[in-house]
Amino acid sequence: MSSSHRAPRPSWADLSTRSALPSTRRRVLEHVESCAEAVTALEIATALGLHHNTVREHLDALISAGFVTSRSRATGRRGRPSILYSSTAPDPEDVLDSYLTLLDVVCETIGTDEAGMRCAQEIGRRWAVVTGAPPVAPVKGRAGDRTDGRADSRELSVAERVAALEPHLSSMGFAPETDGDGGVLLRACPLVTRSRVPHPLVCAMHEAFLNEELRRNDAAGGPGGQRPGRVELTPLQPDGCHLRLVD
Repeated sequence: MSSSHRAPRPSWADLSTRSALPSTRRRVLEHVESCAEAVTALEIATALGLHHNTVREHLDALISAGFVTSRSRATGRRGRPSILYSSTAPDPEDVLDSYLTLLDVVCETIGTDEAGMRCAQEIGRRWAVVTGAPPVAPVKGRAGDRTDGRADSRELSVAERVAALEPHLSSMGFAPETDGDGGVLLRACPLVTRSRVPHPLVCAMHEAFLNEELRRNDAAGGPGGQRPGRVELTPLQPDGCHLRLVD
């Protein structure tokens, strides 16, 4: 690609660098971002209960990383002028909100009737196909079930088939946990912010994605091929989103 047609740099690099910040430095950045106007190091230190010099060190590092900028505030008096700090980086939640708005518009355009639901499910299925993640063959039995080195020929349990979805869920940011009842609890969602949750059709797309992954995983498990059952996603419960394998 010629330099005259070079694409913009990926903004995810900024967000990734931000996520790697030490916790106190991230607190300082988040406070600067939350302020409607530029603030001094002393104001930040007072708000966060930190030492003034500690805050200055974090601010210097944030300036070097490109997250914060500084300028002098003229006071009209003799002596060193105050230094004001303001954010240069977008708040990740604002970035995510803008794309959630796009998803909402897409979903409303698709429609929430039966045809819209079918379309959402097909999008989810194709999403799994084009993602191209290698299928994960469900593991039969628990460690120690067999000691003779031979393959376990019994049918896979529901819990084993659902557990095989966990690597995909982890890599996508859903923080999956087995719930002890043959299902999986998703403790986090990359599409939830403080002010909004995904459109129901987005959850339907994710359910269809998981069903396609289940089908591919089952096929990777060897003889037996397609097995009965499908993934049912119950989204946005008080403790997270629930996955079950149902008939």
